[in-house]
Amino acid sequence: MTTRFESIALSILFVLGSATMNFANTLVEQLITGYESIQSVSCEVRRDADSGGTQVRALSRVFFQKPDKLHVDNVTPLPRRIVSDGTTFFSYVEGDPKGYSRPISKLETDMLISLRKVPATAMDHLMRMRGMAETNLPPTSTFPVRKGYDTGKMFAVLSLDTSNRLARIEMFTSSDLKQAIAKIDYSNFIEAAPGIWLAGLHQSIMWMGGNESKETTRFDHLSINKPIAQNMFKAALYFSNIDFVPSFDQMYPQGSTK
Repeated sequence: MTTRFESIALSILFVLGSATMNFANTLVEQLITGYESIQSVSCEVRRDADSGGTQVRALSRVFFQKPDKLHVDNVTPLPRRIVSDGTTFFSYVEGDPKGYSRPISKLETDMLISLRKVPATAMDHLMRMRGMAETNLPPTSTFPVRKGYDTGKMFAVLSLDTSNRLARIEMFTSSDLKQAIAKIDYSNFIEAAPGIWLAGLHQSIMWMGGNESKETTRFDHLSINKPIAQNMFKAALYFSNIDFVPSFDQMYPQGSTK
């Protein structure tokens, strides 16, 4: 199986429970609804991860446009290009024997979330928390609004700062908030629309198995709701003589590694 550099912050939410209910007026839903005003984003992304003494830097350029158009050019640590044209999703890692492609309608949930999350937001986490019951938590001087969500496997806390911006997401083993699993702080805010904020800096810490992992993600040269050349989303311009398959199992011979 091919080894990939994955976001610490993203892996935090993989352990969320799947049970959901219909809670339309939660803070999660309000935040997601607010991001609907953002139709396009382009930026440069630098992600620095430190886990178990191993440090990895990932550099990429991102072009995002609704609905379902995306171009990601990963430079390091593995050169990879992702192109989604609004109908079909393509991904290819330089040197791999095959690429991966599927109709967007057939993408798995995690890949669909990655496709539709607005860059420089917490949408990748928020979309996994939709439909969960919300609990009001005591405010602090730094975070006057705090909401809790029982995910079934952990307890998540969203905190708004004094400017009503999502400034922190925390994960705990239970609702008593005694044992922290992870924390993500958001800062360097840009107001994309009145009351709608993007965060240019995401800082994550995760504690698991006695180990601490850290990740810092910076979003630079953010361009919001500006036109993007449609050639960026035409896969044929970027992939030549590549055999695309609809399953990761078909990409690599059994037992192979990369």
